[in-house]
Amino acid sequence: MDDRRLRSIISNCKSDYIKPLLTQWGRQIQCQNIMSVNFSDPKKTIAQTLLSLCRSRKHFKTEIDELDLMCTQMYPKKQLWKVFHLEDKKDNIGNMWLDLCNPQKFKKKFKSQAELYFDNVVSVCVGVNKGALWTRLSATISGRRQQEYRPSNIVYMVYFPKTQYIIVSRYKLSAEEFLKQTILTTLGSTGMTNMQLTGRDLYSLIHLALNRKCQGPFSKFSSSQEQRPPFAGFQPKKRKVIEIEHNQNIICEDEETMKKRAKLLEKSFGLEEQPCLEKVEYKVKTKFRGTDYVPSMANRQDAFKCTVKFEGTSVLEGIRNLGATGLATVPLPGHLAGVHSLAKNHFVIQDQEMTPRKRRK
Repeated sequence: MDDRRLRSIISNCKSDYIKPLLTQWGRQIQCQNIMSVNFSDPKKTIAQTLLSLCRSRKHFKTEIDELDLMCTQMYPKKQLWKVFHLEDKKDNIGNMWLDLCNPQKFKKKFKSQAELYFDNVVSVCVGVNKGALWTRLSATISGRRQQEYRPSNIVYMVYFPKTQYIIVSRYKLSAEEFLKQTILTTLGSTGMTNMQLTGRDLYSLIHLALNRKCQGPFSKFSSSQEQRPPFAGFQPKKRKVIEIEHNQNIICEDEETMKKRAKLLEKSFGLEEQPCLEKVEYKVKTKFRGTDYVPSMANRQDAFKCTVKFEGTSVLEGIRNLGATGLATVPLPGHLAGVHSLAKNHFVIQDQEMTPRKRRK
């Protein structure tokens, strides 16, 4: 079992990063024999060599879990992450950060809470990387020991201290309630809400969560500030200004239109490159409005439902480029132009008369 786990961790690393990863791991577990490994060997051979060097260590299984956490820190895009918003207790402001300053105290507190909800807590690993508290939980709710090290039983959590956001990797639906209760009790929070913000670029997600409602004029102010939060792994670059070339032999007929379009896009998306979102999904529940082309749908009374997905390496940049090239009419609709400020990429669009009206207070 350890052989398979260790081989899986090494195979997920790029060859150039195996040596720095194992060197850091060797320092952490205080094992000097790791430096004797020939890092030019195939990954399978490196894993077998590590197994022979470290198998006799007392806490080898826990050390493999720590190596797995370090590998996840190095390659966070291999996980699909969800962002949750935490609601804090009013009487917990003074002491809620004490245990977060010490990873070992946090690990002890988190594990004790997890053992109350899960039948079998295999291991809990906690580390600090880029100002964030990383936690790896391996637990089952069935109590079967043969399921200890299945990937589906492992959950990664990234918490940025002094913020109201925690990012969690994919987990089993059956373990959702137990996981939430463990997090809430450990962090001293009263509620945990799914923000409907998912993706693989971890630092783009926290950037979107922390910079809500900052599009438009505020984006010019934020882009002019040199100081960034220490945990902001996503550093947006200022967009290059595209200048229209002036040539006496070439006449641009829509130069004014291009300038107007650029100003509208700058107002909506700001001056910097957009964070990376791999998907933006819309669930549409509206009346069917294409009756001219499909007359048989004219008498349809119930809502017409469909799902529209935008997928790519960076959907927000793609949406902006659609407007910049004239393939989409600007100004863009609010549900497209306001994804950054809304800090979510799963939406439900429905007619106003179908939406329950909120009572005025």
